[in-house]
Amino acid sequence: MSATIIIIVIISTFIHALWNFSIKKSEYPFEFLQLLAVGSGLIAFPFGLYFFLSEKFSFYGILLAISSGLIHVFYFYALGKAYEKGELSTVYPIARGTAVALVPIIGILVIGEDIGFTSIFGILIVFIGIIILAGKSLFVLTYQKNDTFLAFFVGLTITFYTIIDKLAVSLINPIFVFSISSFIGGCIPIIIIDRRINHFKHLIKLHYKFIFSISLMSSLAYPMILYAYKLSSVSLVAPLREIATVHASILGIIILKESISKNKIIGIIFIVLGAFFIAF
Repeated sequence: MSATIIIIVIISTFIHALWNFSIKKSEYPFEFLQLLAVGSGLIAFPFGLYFFLSEKFSFYGILLAISSGLIHVFYFYALGKAYEKGELSTVYPIARGTAVALVPIIGILVIGEDIGFTSIFGILIVFIGIIILAGKSLFVLTYQKNDTFLAFFVGLTITFYTIIDKLAVSLINPIFVFSISSFIGGCIPIIIIDRRINHFKHLIKLHYKFIFSISLMSSLAYPMILYAYKLSSVSLVAPLREIATVHASILGIIILKESISKNKIIGIIFIVLGAFFIAF
C-alpha cells in the first residue's frame, strides 16, 4: 500500500473518530447523527455533482450509490441508538471489528482481490485487538446489553455498504457517491422512521453550528476513504481504517471518563500493530 493511501486513511480515521466522539458526548446522539448524515450529504453534493458531470456517466454506479444510501439508513439509525445506550469505547470497536472480519473475506471471495500473507496476518491481528478491546461485552447479547447487539448490527451494515461503495467508486466519482448515500441515509430515518420533524427543526435552530461542524467533518472523512477504495484494495483499506478504534477509545477514556481496563490497553496495542502489518 502506498504512503499516500496510508496518510489519507490515517487522517480520515482521526476525523471520523472525532465526529463520533462529538456526537457521543452530546445530549442528542441519535438526532445529531441523522442530521449529520443529511448535512454532510448536502455539503458534498455540489462538489460531487460537478465531478459527476465532468467525468463518465454510469447508471449502474448511480444505482449502487442509492443502494449504499439505503444501507446507510440502517447504519445511521442503529449507530445513533447504540450511542444512546452504550459507551463509545465499546460500541465503536465492536461495530468496526465486525467489518474487519467480514470485508476482507467478501473482498477476496466476491470481488476477487488479491492481498499478501503479511496483510492477511495484519488483518487477523487487528481483529484480535478489537475482540480484546471490546472485552466481555462482545459475548453478552442480553436485553440489558442490547447496545452490544446494535453495535454488531452496525458492523454488518458497514460491511455491506463498504463493498457496495468499493464497486460504486470504480464507476462514478467518490464524492458523488458519498453525497447520495449520506443524504439518503439520514433523510429517510428523519422523515419516514422517526417523523419528529418539528423536533429536528428545533434542534437545527438551537445547534446549527454544532451540526454544521460535525457534518463538515463527515463530508471530509469518508470521501477520503472512498478515494482510497478507488486507488487501492478494499480488503486492505477497510481493516486499516480500524485505527479509528484507537482514536475513539482514547477519546472515550480520557475525555468522556469511560472505564479503562487492561483489555482496552492491550486491544489498542494489537490494533496499532496490525495496522502496521497491513500498511507495510
